[in-house]
Amino acid sequence: MFDGDTFRATGHALIDLLADYLDKNLQGKGDVLDWQAPQEAIRHWQQPMPYQPTLTPAGLIAALQDEVLAGTLHIHHPRNMGHQVAPPLPVAALCDLVAALTNQAMAVYETGPSATMIERQVIRWLGELVGWQDTEGVLTSGGAQANLTALLAARQVQARKTDPDWDAWHQGLGRGKPLCILVSEHAHYSVSRAAGIMGLGTEAVIKVATDAAGRMQMSALEAAWQQATEQGITVFAVAANAGCTPTGSIDPLQEIGRFCRERNIWFHVDGAHGASALLSAHHRPALDGIALADSVVWDGHKLLYMPATVSAVLFREPQHSYAAFAQQASYLFQGDSHAEEAYNTSYRTLECTKRMMGLKLWAAFSLYGAERLGQLVDTVFASARAFADKLRTQPDFELLMSPETNILCFRHLAPGLSPSTLNAHQAALRLHLVRSGQFHLTQVELHGTIWLRTSIMNPMTGPSDLDALIAALRDAASRHQH
Repeated sequence: MFDGDTFRATGHALIDLLADYLDKNLQGKGDVLDWQAPQEAIRHWQQPMPYQPTLTPAGLIAALQDEVLAGTLHIHHPRNMGHQVAPPLPVAALCDLVAALTNQAMAVYETGPSATMIERQVIRWLGELVGWQDTEGVLTSGGAQANLTALLAARQVQARKTDPDWDAWHQGLGRGKPLCILVSEHAHYSVSRAAGIMGLGTEAVIKVATDAAGRMQMSALEAAWQQATEQGITVFAVAANAGCTPTGSIDPLQEIGRFCRERNIWFHVDGAHGASALLSAHHRPALDGIALADSVVWDGHKLLYMPATVSAVLFREPQHSYAAFAQQASYLFQGDSHAEEAYNTSYRTLECTKRMMGLKLWAAFSLYGAERLGQLVDTVFASARAFADKLRTQPDFELLMSPETNILCFRHLAPGLSPSTLNAHQAALRLHLVRSGQFHLTQVELHGTIWLRTSIMNPMTGPSDLDALIAALRDAASRHQH
């Protein structure tokens, strides 16, 4: 089971299989998805426990090809335009293999020495792109955990500001005044989930109205803060979007940052999707003001083109990176000096056993450079704008707004349909295209209206794919109407 020669032979066969799979998908061959209803698919996965071997190494490769890869959503296909999931750089996937085999737990420095140093290097690089020096932070398993970590730190730091004797981590929430978070109406659900986990309650997340471009309105932010203050509730954080999930819109970070500075409020930026615009000389100005943040979340598995999951939570003030979790575990933390203890990652993350996440980011930056990675961002942003330009010329399509990133919302207009029927029409079109395997796209409901939504993540998605999507939607509409 641990034989190196078997590993080598099986690994070579696996790499050949995956390379062929990658090439086929990048060339747009075949469907995006071989749809099978889950009630049917589950029947195949009801085999009894194999107490004795049922596969040889060669049989495993065949099963991976015929049963696993064939049943996946083909992320690298240029007509996969659904969720904000990267078609990962192949070298990053190879680095994940290294991380898996070496299995560095990373709870403390001695369980992952090189992994710890690589992660700290990557955190400093990302902080430099934000505009900070001496950045501290941690890589986590996804943006939801990263948002939770940042908001836990915010609660601890801000509670101390309201009452120097209030240790929210140890004493809980009962000591001080009620706390709340102000967020865009397009905030990711993970912020409300974090509030529930933290014991604040989801009602402590107060949504602030946005303008026609999906950006938080400063007048609405001011009004929400004023109302909370009058009710005796402490606004301990404002969470802004740098590329919100529904529309990709970027909040006015400079103005929100100043607002928070003036009122001594923690400024958090959820840049899970859009922070990668910092890599682009052309698009970086859209994030002006992000350096004013106290914390920033940045997903590598979105526009940094990493395999899922790797998310960075970054802190402007290094000491704040220790504020989220303020507890002791003598079986882990036994260093003789504070300087040595600082290298124990578990002080700063929910996870104890944590894989070597930083390796793939380090490799990508080292192999390609930030500027070349930024070209990938430029390409997909440009594709979204080109698609918007195409749709503007089509009388049977309507745009929600001009795209600010690589996310575009639109709908197909069918004559004679009521607003509610038009909503059902969009949902039916999406379902048809996904189940036919032609395209993968999503939908979003905003203020009672359903919009079709594309996230153009693949730099290989070209004009012909966008034209084909328009044609496929029209064809589906014709079938649906008849």
